[in-house]
Amino acid sequence: MPKFMIEQKTDVPLLVSSRSYEDRSLGYVNVIREGGRWRLWYETVDHTYKTDADIYLCYAESSDGVKWERPDVGRVEFEGNRRNNILFTPADGGGHGHFVFVDEQAPAGERYKIVLSRWSEGIGWIVFGGTSPDGLAWTIFNEPILKLNSDTQTVCFRDGGVYRMYVRMWSEGLFAGKRIVGYTESKDFRRFGEPAAILAPDAEDPPEFQFYNSAATKLKDDLYVMFISVFDTKQDLVRLHGAWSRDGRRFQRLGRQPILGNGSGFDSMGLYVGPGGVPGPDKDSWWFYYIGTASHHDQHLPDTAPPNGGVGRFLLRVTGG
Repeated sequence: MPKFMIEQKTDVPLLVSSRSYEDRSLGYVNVIREGGRWRLWYETVDHTYKTDADIYLCYAESSDGVKWERPDVGRVEFEGNRRNNILFTPADGGGHGHFVFVDEQAPAGERYKIVLSRWSEGIGWIVFGGTSPDGLAWTIFNEPILKLNSDTQTVCFRDGGVYRMYVRMWSEGLFAGKRIVGYTESKDFRRFGEPAAILAPDAEDPPEFQFYNSAATKLKDDLYVMFISVFDTKQDLVRLHGAWSRDGRRFQRLGRQPILGNGSGFDSMGLYVGPGGVPGPDKDSWWFYYIGTASHHDQHLPDTAPPNGGVGRFLLRVTGG
């Protein structure tokens, strides 16, 4: 069994809210490094937030993965101009729980792919896909790629001849029972079948544990990892647990204790890791970025919690396998 070690966790956030469309909080993140350019896609909400349909998808860049800038991408008009880093607004349909990945086998115009969820009455947060030549100008498909609920940061990536997708499921039907991790795969990015449950709290876990997002990531040919945000409904806290797999389907828990502790500041109440590790400074190491929050999970509306939180990162090192 490989040994997983976490180092260099951020003490202070690398990115915090600074624009009017971010003035409530930042949300789910993911990072890709291309040569010397680090690219960050992240979600934000402002003070008018009511539901997860009120989300902006934004973009930032860095030359070192630490200091981030918000370039004017010119995609969306906001407050009378296009000098902003917004890719989607709530008026565009927004998108909850996005994930961007690079499909090396796709044509140049579809090299970047995205999954995100949009609300459908009676079904929940159904998953849409989209493509882009550059990660900025997106074409979102008219039809969902999974017409079933996934109300978290859905993960999707190409793995050989298939696309793997990791979703949120509920143990007793739509928004009923406990949050658990589901899996489905397809050879066609435009259509996925019904997911199967692959990881859930069990009898050894406290009864108040639920599995929020999975952050499922392929590290190398025969090694996959999950950084599971475990929601403790009794304490109203979100802590980080781990799991690993050889085939991307059958995951083993990395013990029953958090793999990484919450901080004492911006990430004291919740940790949500972005899927997709960025290769680190040496072999078998990867940078992972996360969103941290200093509010309890259920203190999510503007009138129950002040703006807080931000983006952090840590280095994962794997030995012995």
